[in-house]
Amino acid sequence: MRILVPTDFSKCADDALHAAIDICRKLKGHLHLYHSAQVPDNWEYLDVEAKVKDTVNKQVALQAREALKKRQKIAENEGVECDIHYTGGKFLQNFNEVLEKVNVDLIVMGSFGTSGKREWFIGSNTQKVVRKFHKNVLVIKQEVQSHLFRKVVFVSSLNENDKNTFLRFLDFIRPFDIEELHLLAVNLGGYFLQPTVVMKEVLKDFKDLAKGFNCLTHFYQDYSVEAGIRHFCEENDIDLIGISNETRSPIKRILLGSNVEMVVNHASIPVLSLDK
Repeated sequence: MRILVPTDFSKCADDALHAAIDICRKLKGHLHLYHSAQVPDNWEYLDVEAKVKDTVNKQVALQAREALKKRQKIAENEGVECDIHYTGGKFLQNFNEVLEKVNVDLIVMGSFGTSGKREWFIGSNTQKVVRKFHKNVLVIKQEVQSHLFRKVVFVSSLNENDKNTFLRFLDFIRPFDIEELHLLAVNLGGYFLQPTVVMKEVLKDFKDLAKGFNCLTHFYQDYSVEAGIRHFCEENDIDLIGISNETRSPIKRILLGSNVEMVVNHASIPVLSLDK
């Protein structure tokens, strides 16, 4: 498995890095670490003389490379192979080029969420990656305990397409010491077209896919999908949320919002957004 961690060298990015290192050790993965420095877009293409004259950006570039190498060493000391990638300029554009080059299986990103003064971070980086790129993204909000994930939940709309996504979620969690796997459908009080008894049967169909796990099914009622997920996780001491990132048109996202993005924004625990 190829895992990519974008970093701005903040604590939350380092928390994501340490989680990614633990995941690499579990899954025998290969780590890729990426930083987009605050230098001009054409910095890497300037000749030596021009770089020498621009002492400010030269210092920024040197410090960024040193910070990457320091974190590469941390991963290698844990027995994880790690390649570093560095660009200047606009994050999203260059990040896309790195994705095409590496062809990663999983992106692990740190996020401050939407509380407090650091709300810009989720809006400018992590949320845009979840929205824009067709990749599996694990969002880390704080330092993850060494045992990683023991109680996990997969949130489903219970449509047929979610079954394949659920199977991929099972593949991801299988190497971990999972004590409880929860399968959750959120009922918005009259918004489900199917009666409860039908939904329970569909939940049973999903549960049958999870043989070998201690799988528990739940039909949970709340005023919104995001609130239902958050309240359920708080009540059941969940370590990881898995959710399908269904592609949605920009117009619908503006009008209705995205359940995945809202969960990524507001959940205090790791969220694995699985691309369909």
